[in-house]
Amino acid sequence: MPSQELKDRLQNLTHKVDTLRKRYLALQSEKKEMARQISRQELEIERLEKELKQLRIDNEFLRVAHTVPANPEVVARYKKQVAMMVRDIDRCIKQLNA
Repeated sequence: MPSQELKDRLQNLTHKVDTLRKRYLALQSEKKEMARQISRQELEIERLEKELKQLRIDNEFLRVAHTVPANPEVVARYKKQVAMMVRDIDRCIKQLNA
């Protein structure tokens, strides 16, 4: 009789170990998927931050553009400044992408 009881306990223990192993593997798989999701979300955050930065620059440009007087000399000077800003921004973007 003790032998049967020992076999039952061993079988029960084996079943519990198998259940725990399956749960462990499922949790590890879930952890990997969450890590991939975090990575995707971090990339999305980075993209949105770049977009926000560009929108702020555009907003500042529009604010300045609306304050420009109708004087042709001043307009020409502002155009040169804007062209320099655009070149600086393009250079920065190239450096970020490199």
